[in-house]
Amino acid sequence: MPDLSAAYLEIIMSICVAIVEDNRSFRDKLTNYLNPMPGYKCVASYDSAEDALRLIPRLSPDVVLMDIHLPNMSGVDCTRRLKELCPALQILILTVYEDNDRIFGALKAGASGYLLKRADPTDILDAIQDVRQGGSPMSSQIARRVVQSFRETPANLPK
Repeated sequence: MPDLSAAYLEIIMSICVAIVEDNRSFRDKLTNYLNPMPGYKCVASYDSAEDALRLIPRLSPDVVLMDIHLPNMSGVDCTRRLKELCPALQILILTVYEDNDRIFGALKAGASGYLLKRADPTDILDAIQDVRQGGSPMSSQIARRVVQSFRETPANLPK
């Protein structure tokens, strides 16, 4: 008879991740990558913000991987509403977009990190771990944009 307590411990010790991504192929790749990894469990995946908003609060995952470009409601709006419903939820944006409006919009909406989809899969795992532990992981290109935003001098201020 298998040791059920070991299987139970593995599940409760794992970081439970939900994915909100409309690209089925990418969503399936993420799920298939996460599930066999020790310490991670993809507990749900959704192709729309509306499904995520309806079901994630009941599920209470530790981390949500959120795409920005979703049908109907954007991932930024979904992030804002999820944070209102579940303030402790950690949301990690995973997207192709690297423009300032989307980056800062997502962070202002409550995202704790921002990764580009071209990130190495091990970087995604590290970011999930990091955000779960209170960090704010970002792809290096995104972090550079954030740093540069603090260096910008408004036109009406003396240099």
